[in-house]
Amino acid sequence: MDHAGAAASTKASTAAAPDRALLTDIEAAIARCTDGGGGGGSVSDDRHVHEILFLVSNAPGAITFLSRRITARLEAARTPAAALRSLLLVHRLLRAGDRYFEQDFRGLWASRDLRVNAPRCGCSCSPLAASGAGVNYVTASVASATGACSFLHGYTAYLEERMQWVINQSGNLEPTPPPQQDPDDGKPHPHSYDHAAAEALLFKLAMCQRLLDVAVQLLPDNNTSASAAARSAFGIVVRESFKVYDAFKEGLDLMLRSRSIGLTKSLRVSAHEVLRKACAQTPELKDFYHKCKKSNVGKVMEYPVVRVVTQATELVPPVSREEEHLDSGEVAQEREGDTSFENKLETTINAVWVEFDDDDQQAGRETTGDDQGSLQAQQPS
Repeated sequence: MDHAGAAASTKASTAAAPDRALLTDIEAAIARCTDGGGGGGSVSDDRHVHEILFLVSNAPGAITFLSRRITARLEAARTPAAALRSLLLVHRLLRAGDRYFEQDFRGLWASRDLRVNAPRCGCSCSPLAASGAGVNYVTASVASATGACSFLHGYTAYLEERMQWVINQSGNLEPTPPPQQDPDDGKPHPHSYDHAAAEALLFKLAMCQRLLDVAVQLLPDNNTSASAAARSAFGIVVRESFKVYDAFKEGLDLMLRSRSIGLTKSLRVSAHEVLRKACAQTPELKDFYHKCKKSNVGKVMEYPVVRVVTQATELVPPVSREEEHLDSGEVAQEREGDTSFENKLETTINAVWVEFDDDDQQAGRETTGDDQGSLQAQQPS
């Protein structure tokens, strides 16, 4: 859970309660976005989203009301289409709001005031179908319900991951960093700056792979793509995946350029895992974009060129057997003094005498002009 988000949630929930008229206006705007006529990504839908953001900005405490009303609508949905429209509203608010709204919105998700868990249906696409749990969407046909439910659950999984990302000042997506260890907790912190940078980079790469994983699984079928809300939601996911893949590709290049930096055993294991997963994921992503381009998803014309990763085990030095027996603290201490240079020049003083043969002695006399006899090399007693 994001601690910064939780703090923002507390601040939002303790703000002064907005007046009843404002809350009524917010609920009416939510209804316009999530009822059958909305949720398709049209110009009017954009207007309703910005209307909600404007209303919430006039009363900071209203964001808690907004989150709870969207959650109530989502949990009360009786069709996949109705649930999808509520999730799409969450996604669009997350993208359209400023960074303060985004921070508070994510904080309310962290505190569970905002929930993006779609109701589970009883069809075969649901993990709970086998146990008989969940809600049956009674108004949809069996064929279309299966495809719509599958897309709905996939979109729910995507939003759960997406809530752990923020839009930075450059307009790009980046994962929220994990909670930092308290420097005053009394424990030693032997890691160098290079170690901390490598740890942050590997965390970002792993988060990129997680978000791309759920995006790739979201490709809708013909029945699902007939829904305006599904087309809008999937178009947003595809466009966001472009930014995530660009961040992954840039981070991967940086990791490979920096592979000579001494890493601890745990970080090298993480790097191997990232590369191993990239070998399987990048071909899938390339195929995913190819299918999206053929179906003209979101009328996107420019798709990124996916670089397929291969032979991952040769890109990062493997963990040696000696290090497998070392304690993690010893490995960190051993690596702390490493530099970014792959080879280092060192002067080593050795206590062992070396005995030269006659040819070496003659060559030495010719070079130095020394006519005297050479010293006889002996092993120290």
